[in-house]
Amino acid sequence: MRGPGSPYRSQMNMTVARFLTPVAAALVLATGPAANASDEDEPQVPEPVEICLSCHAIAADEPVLEGPTLWQVVGRRIADAPDYEYSDALRKLQGTWDRETLDRFLAAPQAFAPGVNMTFSGVRSAADRKVVLDFLETLTAKGGD
Repeated sequence: MRGPGSPYRSQMNMTVARFLTPVAAALVLATGPAANASDEDEPQVPEPVEICLSCHAIAADEPVLEGPTLWQVVGRRIADAPDYEYSDALRKLQGTWDRETLDRFLAAPQAFAPGVNMTFSGVRSAADRKVVLDFLETLTAKGGD
């Protein structure tokens, strides 16, 4: 079970809380209610972001999962995360992952880069993509770290 109050969700929230900056924690807390009374002091991952965590790490020191890390993805060159073998579809693309590029990719990964390994069909809701993009922007080192 991965719904509110599940051990998975509580563990995931604790993991996320360890890596969020105070500003990111405030954003996460402001975007969703607590999962249950025992989780009230833990920052909550916005619901549209939860699906990302099944395949992507979000902290600098987490191991690479099925997909590349999302740590510092905003501003990173496309197909340039360390320790990840990208598909030819993404390796041939130029540019960086900025909000506009990430928004188009998240809307329909296969349309953005036909042949990409990501089997997720996309985030159809523009409002949900905004929540994801806002969250991704928080995954960055502060103070030159």
